[in-house]
Amino acid sequence: MKTINALRILILSALLLPAVAAADAHNTFRQELDVPGALHLEVSTGSGSIDIDTGPGGSVSIVGKVKANRGGLFRRGGSADEIIQHVVENPPIELSGDTLRVGYIEDSSIRRRVSISYTMVVPADTAVKAKTGSGSIEVDDVAAEVDVRSGSGRLRLANIGGPVTAKAGSGSIRAEGVAGAFTASTGSGGIHMSQTAPGDVEVSTGSGGMELTGIVGALEASAGSGRIRVDGRQAGDWKIEAGSGSVRIRLPADAAFTLDAETGSGGIDIDHPLTVSGKISKRHLRGDVRGGGYRLKVDTGSGGIRIE
Repeated sequence: MKTINALRILILSALLLPAVAAADAHNTFRQELDVPGALHLEVSTGSGSIDIDTGPGGSVSIVGKVKANRGGLFRRGGSADEIIQHVVENPPIELSGDTLRVGYIEDSSIRRRVSISYTMVVPADTAVKAKTGSGSIEVDDVAAEVDVRSGSGRLRLANIGGPVTAKAGSGSIRAEGVAGAFTASTGSGGIHMSQTAPGDVEVSTGSGGMELTGIVGALEASAGSGRIRVDGRQAGDWKIEAGSGSVRIRLPADAAFTLDAETGSGGIDIDHPLTVSGKISKRHLRGDVRGGGYRLKVDTGSGGIRIE
């Protein structure tokens, strides 16, 4: 029975492949562009994913997959299929000097009813600004500034050689190998980031956990609900707040800082030698470590605090 079912699936797949290929050809556009040295990319889509990778300098490859509402006619006339064909034949791509704009559709009657997902290959030194109303964004191996924003959808970045801004209305944010400053926020979703070069970090999530590693700079981190884990070296003040959730911080063995830690419910543990200021309390601890230094302010409404 399993052999017969498998054979049926293979036959059905073989019959469907030509139809799938035709559908892809119908709703997909591709463009190759020659570009100057350093490039500024601005890509936007109402609903659709954006995937950006890097390749040889001097050229850009763009693939767009178009979808449209099937109900009713458009203001300019024509069915959904006709609108898709119009976009495929007139892709929203504009190169002006060192700025490449992708996805900006002036005709609102088309813009409101069309979603385009983009896959792009750009030179490594391209500065990226990408935005989607709903959909994921992925950026890999870009050696310049990156700014990504999604109304709802996950954000994924890897090996970014410049400062990063990542904002999501809802969705997780993961950035691995950020060489510089990092600013991120999400209404709901976890934030995971590893830093490979110094830069200030400012992150917040309404609900979700947070894990930040390799931090070298000032830090502001807040989570409405969810645990926070931080590993790094202070090169500025650190302020860490959790509405509900534990906080764990790992610092170098020779770190010198001024601690102000407080928890609504939970204990405070510290592995560094602390000279206490004021009264000793289980839920509020203040003092200097190794003579003091940058301020380490830690607050959680409910949850323990551990500093290693």
